[in-house]
Amino acid sequence: MSQTANMSDILDVLVVGAGFGGICAGIKLREAGIDNFGIYDKAAGIGGTWWHNTYPGAACDIESHLYCYSFEPNPDWSRKYSPQPEIQAYIEHCANKYGIRDQIHLQREIRQHALVDGLWRTTFADGQVQWSRHIIFATGGLHVPAFPDIPGTSDFQGTSMHSAEWDHTVDFSKSRVAVIGSAASAIQLVPELAKVAAHVDVYQRTPNYIAARNDFAYPGWMKKLFANVPGLTWLYRQCLFYKGDLGIYPIVKTSKETRRRTAMQNMVKSHIRSSVDDTEMAEQLIPDYPMGCKRILIADNFYSSLNRDNVALVTEGIQAITAEGVNTNDNRHHPADIIVYATGFDMEKHLVAIEVIGADGKTLEERWDEGRPDVYKGGFIPGLPNFYMTTGPNTGTGTTSVVGMIEAQMKLIMQAIDLTGNNQLIEPTTSACSAYVDDIRNALRGTVWGAGACKSWYVNDKGENDTLYPYSASTFRRDHETLQLDDFSLYARS
Repeated sequence: MSQTANMSDILDVLVVGAGFGGICAGIKLREAGIDNFGIYDKAAGIGGTWWHNTYPGAACDIESHLYCYSFEPNPDWSRKYSPQPEIQAYIEHCANKYGIRDQIHLQREIRQHALVDGLWRTTFADGQVQWSRHIIFATGGLHVPAFPDIPGTSDFQGTSMHSAEWDHTVDFSKSRVAVIGSAASAIQLVPELAKVAAHVDVYQRTPNYIAARNDFAYPGWMKKLFANVPGLTWLYRQCLFYKGDLGIYPIVKTSKETRRRTAMQNMVKSHIRSSVDDTEMAEQLIPDYPMGCKRILIADNFYSSLNRDNVALVTEGIQAITAEGVNTNDNRHHPADIIVYATGFDMEKHLVAIEVIGADGKTLEERWDEGRPDVYKGGFIPGLPNFYMTTGPNTGTGTTSVVGMIEAQMKLIMQAIDLTGNNQLIEPTTSACSAYVDDIRNALRGTVWGAGACKSWYVNDKGENDTLYPYSASTFRRDHETLQLDDFSLYARS
């Protein structure tokens, strides 16, 4: 036992992050009778992704009744696809209802986790230290902004911001706005900016498949049914789940062209052509790669916003950013007062943003730099005992809700914590982990995601897809029902 740790100050479990993953972890710990835990987040509020991303038009692209905990359905969702404030309020509600609010510690940025004599020592940015027996790493992938490598970004004399770091003090009215990026965040914020700005330039590097969202507000009578008819919200949720598993997953599960993928591609292309008035612009918005190898997006008002006189689509590559705007490769200068970087997130960096050091002195980043991120079932890492991830490598999916994946992962994590108690350590064997990752990578090569059909943020600089899960959400759920003890080493704390 470490001589530097005061037994009375040791947490049974330290949870990193107060978004969907961290709040779910806290609820499941409390449910299991474990009260000696703490949830730490660097932000000033609860919500994770939904605390940070407050840009105009921010909303979920998974249906509300699926994008929530299965054990806490919400009959009062206002829309089919909920806006950001509603999702953030839901997470707050769950923290309050399940009595874990007092365990949440905000504005506590963590710098390091280090394994010392079988205990985890967590060091915060202010130098304070907290010891724990287990760590649940529940940070999401959508909170470390990614910025493009464009010359001259520091030369710009106007206002600039990332979509995930929205400055609500900035007045966009009568301004010339450059939105760099045309994917998930851009298609939500561009229609809102277009309503107030003098002019909006949308810089598109690669077109996306953007299907109709078909969003609508739930009428009062429907909310009453959800609230008062037993099992209705569960049944509706099941329908949404299997719509993704049986309807969308088949489109991406193979790299070969299928009749279903071709039909959906043609449907989206027809939607683009019928929504955009300018024929030439419409063709610039049509992808030339197989549907699914990049994230499939949904929107009801993005294409119509491009029809406005004060909105322009710019498809020429960006040469440089200047003091007064953007220069493109066709030697044109586009003046701008405000630049918005809708350029997504660094999916790899978020997993290693906090230094994690095992008993051998190796950091997590060093382990993964040696080859690949070997993580068993997306949550367990050889050499890092009693350290768990809720959304680790290859747990992402484009066909269902990440909240369901988190719940499935927590089943295995809670089994591991229950098995070890206060005096043991658990970690996956190297052989079991390697076999699992080999299977995942082989399966990915057969999907549209891993076949090299297009370049996407799913694929790292080594050409490997360490983001997505190649099988169905049903398979993930079944595979995370029971901890396979033969795949783990269990030993006493030194």
